Amino acid sequence: MIDTVTAERTGGLLSMIQAACDPDRYPAHITAARLEIRWYTNDDYNFHYIETHAGGTWQCRWDRHPNPHTERTHFHPPPDARSTDAIADTPPEQHPAAMLTRTLANIRDRIETLWKNTE
Repeated sequence: MIDTVTAERTGGLLSMIQAACDPDRYPAHITAARLEIRWYTNDDYNFHYIETHAGGTWQCRWDRHPNPHTERTHFHPPPDARSTDAIADTPPEQHPAAMLTRTLANIRDRIETLWKNTE
């Protein structure tokens, strides 16, 4: 599922991990897909999944941070992941490994749906 992983540092600290998804796992109309992960020292986080299509992008986001639009832990649904569309999210576990596992499962489900809609 993951092709390459890169890390960004800010002030010597890890600030973001970007995982480029394996393009061979996707139908041809998806030109790229990636997952960007940010985890903060206060346990807030951002998991941002982005697909690039010939006609634009499809994206969604799982976040935990203070905000005026919904609960601290929330989900920005596809296709645009707009802040105004955010809905409360209650993951069963918020450990970083559990959140990554859940996000990758959601991406696998998305890939499966893409292939079903291509047939």
